[in-house]
Amino acid sequence: MAHSTPTVQVQERASNKQSLVWKSDNIPLLSLHTPIVLELGGNAGKSSSANGQATKIDYSSVDASFPSYTGVGTFDTGALVGGVTDKWTQLDDSSFLVRRSVHISKATGSEGIRIGMELQPAFPEGVGYNDLEYYAPNACYNLNDLNEDGLDDYLEQKRLSYREDRLNALSVLVFHPKRKLAISISRTDIPKADTVPVRQVGQAGFLQETDIGSLGFEPIVDSPHNVLLTASYPYVERDACNALLVQERSPWGAFRSVSAGEQFSLSYTIRIYQASSAHEALWELIRKQFHDLKPKPVRLDRSLQEISKSRLQALSHYFMEDNSGGAGFVTNCHPQDGKQLANVVQYGFTGQQILNAANLLKASARESKDYLKAMKVINFYVKSAAKSPYGFTHGLYNMDLQRHDSWWTGLLLPLAYAEAGEDLEKHMGPLYSHREPIITALSGTHGIYLRCVLEETEALLHLYDRSTSSQHEWFDVAKSFGQFLLATQENDGAWRRAYSLEGQPLVSPDFWFGQTYYQQRSSTATVIPLLLRLSNISGDPAYRNAAVKAGRFVREELVDKVKHNGGIHDSIYAKPQLVDHESIYFCCRALLALYDDVAVGSQHFLEGAIRAAQLSASWIMLWDVPLPANSTLGNLGFRSTGCAGCDTPGAGYVHPMGVIAVPDLIRIAQLTCDTLYLDIAELCFMGNNQNVGKKWGYAMEGLQEEGVLLSPWFVDDPMFAKETGFGGRGKGEGNKTCLPWISAVTVSSVSEMQERFGTLDFGVLRQAIQGRGVADNVTKGENDGVKVKVLVSEVALPESNGIS
Repeated sequence: MAHSTPTVQVQERASNKQSLVWKSDNIPLLSLHTPIVLELGGNAGKSSSANGQATKIDYSSVDASFPSYTGVGTFDTGALVGGVTDKWTQLDDSSFLVRRSVHISKATGSEGIRIGMELQPAFPEGVGYNDLEYYAPNACYNLNDLNEDGLDDYLEQKRLSYREDRLNALSVLVFHPKRKLAISISRTDIPKADTVPVRQVGQAGFLQETDIGSLGFEPIVDSPHNVLLTASYPYVERDACNALLVQERSPWGAFRSVSAGEQFSLSYTIRIYQASSAHEALWELIRKQFHDLKPKPVRLDRSLQEISKSRLQALSHYFMEDNSGGAGFVTNCHPQDGKQLANVVQYGFTGQQILNAANLLKASARESKDYLKAMKVINFYVKSAAKSPYGFTHGLYNMDLQRHDSWWTGLLLPLAYAEAGEDLEKHMGPLYSHREPIITALSGTHGIYLRCVLEETEALLHLYDRSTSSQHEWFDVAKSFGQFLLATQENDGAWRRAYSLEGQPLVSPDFWFGQTYYQQRSSTATVIPLLLRLSNISGDPAYRNAAVKAGRFVREELVDKVKHNGGIHDSIYAKPQLVDHESIYFCCRALLALYDDVAVGSQHFLEGAIRAAQLSASWIMLWDVPLPANSTLGNLGFRSTGCAGCDTPGAGYVHPMGVIAVPDLIRIAQLTCDTLYLDIAELCFMGNNQNVGKKWGYAMEGLQEEGVLLSPWFVDDPMFAKETGFGGRGKGEGNKTCLPWISAVTVSSVSEMQERFGTLDFGVLRQAIQGRGVADNVTKGENDGVKVKVLVSEVALPESNGIS
C-alpha cells in the first residue's frame, strides 16, 4: 500500500485542547496520542514504584507556522507548577523533529518528575498490537518472539521500554507489513551524563541525576488503534526488565529532582516512511541515525598489527601441555590479575583452539617455539577427533586431570574441575541454585554443540587448504564431520543445535536445547561455508547441494522472519536460546558464501545476505554512552561507539565478538556500493580493539576483557553480589573474564581483512567503492526488497606465504 508524503496537522480535542496528527492524502497514519505525560514519584524509599503518579496533558494551544508547529501545555499539582513547550519542525519528506523545553515555576514538594509523550499509529482500519513488528536494536528484534505467542520471550510482557543506553541507535521502530510502513522515534540530542542511582536494594522508583531517557512500545486498551510508541525522560523500564533481578525481572525507573526556576530540554525525531520489508525499514532508520549521530571511529593508540601481536604473545603465555600429549590454550582468568582459574581446554565458542593455533602459526617462523606450540594444539585435537566416526571431540579437556568431558558452556564449566561429590555451589554460588534443574539434567549428558565442532573443524580445514604444513589427517577429520552433516540433514535443510557423541540429536532438557522450531535448528547457518569448502576441495557435489538446501532454510526461516537465535550457548534468562548478534552474523556469512560460490551464485542468496547484513550492522553502537565518572572504564576514557551488542535480553552489554562480522560487512559494501556497511564495519573494528593491555588495568599486554557493561544489569541480584566472585559488574565495568575466543576472533578478523581485501585501510576501501564502483545496478524489488545486479572488481589477494 503506497502512501504519499505525510504532513502534520493540528488535531482539535475536547475542552479546547489540541494535539497533532500526521496524514497521507488526508488519511491518518499517526497521532500524538498524549503530547505530555507527567509522572511524579521517587521519594518514598523502598516502596517507591517505577511508575509514577501520572497525568496526561494535551496542548492548551498550538501555533501553526509552517513548517513549524509549537505546542504548549501546562501543569499545576499544587506543589509543582510548570509547563512544556514543544517546537515541531518537518526536516524532510519523512522526518519530524520536536525540540522539547520544560520549565518549572514552582516546586515545593520532595517528589521528582518524569516527562513523556505517547504516539499512536492511527490507520483507518485500526491496528492491533500483533499487527506490527517491533524493533529496538539491540534490545528487540521482531519482538524477540521465537515461540510466536505475541510476547517478548525474555520479558514476557507487551509493555516494553528500554533505557537509551541499551539502544545502539537511540531508536525504536514499528513496521506494518501489510501497509509496508515504518514509524520510528529516536532521541536526537545524545545523552551526556549518567550516575549510579542512590537507592535501596529493591527500590523501583528513585531520584537520580541522569540524562538517560527511555523509548518503547505498549498496548492501549479500549481503542481500535491498540499500540503506542513511548518516550520518557528520565528513563523507566516497565513492566519488566533485566536491570535488577534475574528471575523476577522487576521494573524500575528514575525521577528528576527539580526546583523553581529550573529549565531543561531534549529532542526527538519522528519518522514515517515506506519500506518493502522490516529489514529495509530498520536499515533506513540506521542510515538516518548514522547521519544524525555522526559517530566517529575510536582512535587506537597502536596499529592493528601491533595489537594482534600482543594478543598472540598473551595467548602463547597460556599454552599448556601434559605428559599424555594433551595441549591447548587454557586462558581462563580475571585479566586484572592474569591468574589462571582452571586449566581447561575449551573447544569451539569460548575456546576456539584451532583458530588460535592457526593465528599463531601464521605469525611464527617454522620450528619456532610458538610454531611448535600451535602444531601441538592442532595435533592433539586431530588425534582426539579422529577417534570419532563423525569428527567429534568432547567439548573440553581438563589438563590437570587429563580427562575429556562434555562442556555445556560456562554454566557447567565448574563440573570440569570439581572433585566427585564436591559441593558445586562452592564453585558456582547462587548460579547453581538458579539453574540446578538444568545442571542436574546436563551433568550426565555427553555430546557437542554443532557450532562448537564446526568452529574447530572449519579452522582445521582452512589450514589444510591453505597451509604448507597441512597433513592428510586434518582433512580426514573434516571429511568425517562433513559426512555426518550429509547423513543428518533434515528434510527442511536444517540441523539440530546439539548432538550426542553417538551422532543423535539432543533435545532434552528442551529448556537448554530448544523449545521451539527456530531454537532447535538455530545453528544451521554455521556449517554452510564448511560444506562449500569441502565440495571445492573434494569435488563432491553432495556437500554443495546440502549447503544450498540449508541456505534456503536460513534465508526463509531465520533471516526473512527475523528468527535468528542461538549463537550464544549459555542463557541465565527466562528462555533458553537468545536472539543475539552472532546468530545473524552466521546467517550473513552463510548466505554470502553461497552467493560468492561460483557454482551457486543466486540472487536469492545475495538478497538474503544483504538482509542479514542489515540486521547484523544494527547491533553496532552508533554513539558514546556516558559512563559514571567513578567507574573503571569511565575513568579510562572508554568509548562505546563501534562496540557490538551481545544478545537482546542483555542489551547494554557489549563484547568484541562483533569483529567477526567486519570482513563480510565490507564485502556487502562492495556488492551493494553502499558505504554505510563499510562505515559501520570501521566503527566495529576500531571500537572492539581499543581496551587491550596494561593501559586498561590488565595484567599483561594482549589481554582484553570478554565484555563491558554500558547499562545496568542485575544490580540487585544475589547471584552478582561482590562476595560471589561475580560482583563488581556495574555500568562502566568489565565482566572480569578473559577466555581464548577473544584472541582467536580479533586476530583472525585482522588477517582475514588483509587477505580478502589487500588492506587494513578503510579509507582505501571507501575510495575504491565510491570511485570505481562495484555494482552497475541497484533496484527495488516489488516483494523482496533490495535486488542487486553485480559486476565485481575484486582486489587481488596477496600471495600466500605458506599459511594464509
